[in-house]
Amino acid sequence: MMQLFFRVEGNEFIGLGHIMRCFVLSQVAQQANHEVVFLCDQASKNFLLSRHQWQGEIVVIDDRYWNRTFAVTDANEQNKSEMDFIATCMSGFDSKKFAGSRQILVIDGYQFDHSYQETVSKSGIPFAYFDDINTFLQQNKTHVANVVINGAGSAHKLGYENNTPNTRLCLGPQYLLLRSEFINVPLIPIVNRDSLLIFFGGADAENHTVKMLGALSQLKFKYPIKVVTGAAYKFQKQLVESIQNGWLNYDNLQQPISMPIQYTHDAQDMADIMSHSRLSVSAAGGAQFELMRCYTPSVLIVVADNQMPAASASAQQGWCRSIDGRNKLDYTVLAKQVTADYDDIKSLVAMQKKAYEWVQSATYSGADNVLSVFKDVLNRQS
Repeated sequence: MMQLFFRVEGNEFIGLGHIMRCFVLSQVAQQANHEVVFLCDQASKNFLLSRHQWQGEIVVIDDRYWNRTFAVTDANEQNKSEMDFIATCMSGFDSKKFAGSRQILVIDGYQFDHSYQETVSKSGIPFAYFDDINTFLQQNKTHVANVVINGAGSAHKLGYENNTPNTRLCLGPQYLLLRSEFINVPLIPIVNRDSLLIFFGGADAENHTVKMLGALSQLKFKYPIKVVTGAAYKFQKQLVESIQNGWLNYDNLQQPISMPIQYTHDAQDMADIMSHSRLSVSAAGGAQFELMRCYTPSVLIVVADNQMPAASASAQQGWCRSIDGRNKLDYTVLAKQVTADYDDIKSLVAMQKKAYEWVQSATYSGADNVLSVFKDVLNRQS
């Protein structure tokens, strides 16, 4: 038996992608009778407890254990403070409740930089790191994690072989983590789908959702729209009031809403929503793999650096478009593209066919494969 400790956060600033993929891995681990403990802040705990089928232990790391008053020059002391608490926590769980379990720490988040991971490595605790763009190679640094995981199709092009001399690599779609609801999704033909999906991730800190709705209304878009916002979205009140009033603040004008809108906050049936959408406008990231699995043609908006490699690879597969929205996004141009795409049934059918071909060529046992690597690494250390 293994015991997995997840050090991860999810909030309105960094989004929910990191914590969601850890949640997926934790679900599969528990199904295999492994123990799961999340180490996170209070906001992340609240999010986890709101998930359907949540199980596991949660330990809140707050200011008592991670002294955030350290100056930047004392980052090493800050890392050590947190690592001392984590080590004590893991030791306590092992002795009190899970005696005899082999333990591994799973880290996900770019705040856990190379200095932080060196501190973890020096502690002697085996650990895995979820990565997306191999930033350490760009910084001329070597990975010190026992395991590095990147389930995107672009992972093999990021040069991990050049800076992982002592690290097991879990790269490519065979290590992609998908929630169970996306494993067996029926193929619903484009002609039987009748809505546009707008979903900018768990946080949408820039409020792309409202801006996109405004641009579409400006063009008198008339088709039904399903709007989904994540649990960390902080503009929910504004959006609900706008939909109820039938007006949006867009481009310094009061823009009348031109289409029917069905709004869902913190949806937990995304597979059903995605698989019934004719076209999606979504933030790139973990959602893109779910959209492909639902055979849904998409316009992926890259809103963070770590999303670019996987989004570009998905666009090359032919089932979606990829648009760089990291600096300035022209919503009017985007709305025109989306309107044209939505009306082009022939093109959407072709994109869906590409998605189907890629889905059929893939295997969806990523979490099981990651856990197998964890077991092997721990066995070699015992």
